[in-house]
Amino acid sequence: MIQGANKDKTSSGLLMQCLVSAEQGADFPTVWETILRRHPLITGVPLQTYRNSRPLLEIHLITHQNLIYDSHAQEYTLV
Repeated sequence: MIQGANKDKTSSGLLMQCLVSAEQGADFPTVWETILRRHPLITGVPLQTYRNSRPLLEIHLITHQNLIYDSHAQEYTLV
């Protein structure tokens, strides 16, 4: 059980939490409020960016990675 708790504190664990929540039907505002907003890896608020003319939400992590939410595809990625 402790292993699972530690995994939730990694960037890949955070991504998995978001993916599972989205699979269960949660929209981005719900994921933000229930998972991301107070997570210890998050360093700020989501920023809207554009890649290939698509709007994305980018959330900076203390790991120098970014959690990306693509509202068009309704998916999360880690870069």
